[in-house]
Amino acid sequence: MKQKVLNMTNKVVLIFIGITFLFPLYWMLNLSFKSKSEVYDNAFGLPKKWIFNNYGDALEKFNFSRYLSNSVIYSVSTIIITIILGSMFAYCVSRMNWRFKNTALTYVSLGLIIPVQVVIIPLLIMVKNMGLKGTHLGLILPYSAFALSSCILMLYAFFRTLPRELEEAACIDGCNIYQTFFRIILPTIKPAMATQFTLIFMNTYNEFFLAFILGADDKIRSLPVGLLNFFVSIGVSHWGQIGAAMVITSIPTVLIYILGNEQLENALTAGAILK
Repeated sequence: MKQKVLNMTNKVVLIFIGITFLFPLYWMLNLSFKSKSEVYDNAFGLPKKWIFNNYGDALEKFNFSRYLSNSVIYSVSTIIITIILGSMFAYCVSRMNWRFKNTALTYVSLGLIIPVQVVIIPLLIMVKNMGLKGTHLGLILPYSAFALSSCILMLYAFFRTLPRELEEAACIDGCNIYQTFFRIILPTIKPAMATQFTLIFMNTYNEFFLAFILGADDKIRSLPVGLLNFFVSIGVSHWGQIGAAMVITSIPTVLIYILGNEQLENALTAGAILK
C-alpha cells in the first residue's frame, strides 16, 4: 500500500513537472493565433477566433530566410569542425599511449567549467585582430572551441569501450592508422556521433550571447538575434505576430530533436552503464 502511494505521488510530481515544461510551448502556439485585443482579454484560453494571418505578417516583416540560412551555416560548420577534431583527439587520448595524454585531456576538460562571459572581451579582441569580425568564421570558430570539450569527453567514453581486437584485425588486413580510424572505428560509434550532432545543432542554433556580441551585423545575424530585433521593431503592439515568429524559429530545432531524440536517449542510457 505504501509503495503504491509512493508510486502514485511520483507520477503526479512527474506529470506536474512535464506540464510546466510544456506550458511555454502551449502558450507560444496559442499566442500566435490570437488577435491584438484577445491576447489581453483571453491570455491563456484557446482563441475564440483563430487568426492565421499572424504567420504571413510575421514572415513579411521578419527576414526569416536570411537569419535561418545564417543559423544553419553556423550550426552545420560547427558540427563538422567539432566532430572531426573532437573524434580524432578523443581517439588519440583513449586508444594510444603517449606522454601527457592525461594532462591534455584534463586541459580540454577545463572548457566545460569556463563560462563564455568570462572570456568574451579577450575573445572579441582576438576575433577583431584576426580580421574575422563581421564574418561567419568569427562565430563558427568560437562555437567550435566551446563545443569541443563536451564532444571529446563523450566520444572518449565510447572509444574506451571498444575492444582492442578491432585495431588488431584492421592492422592484419593492412589498414594504416587513418584507415583504421575512418573505416573501422568511426562507424562503430555512430550513436555517439548522432548524439553530438543533435546536441551541437541545438546549442549552436539557440545560442544568443556570442551571436549578439560577435554577430551584430544584419548580414550575419543568427535567428535568435534576428528575433530580438523583430521584437524591438514591432514592440508589444502585436503579440500574435511575436508568437508566430517564435513558432517559426522553433520549428528547425524541434524537427532535429524529433529525428535525433532516440539516438540521444540511447547514448545517455549507454553512458550510464559504461565504465
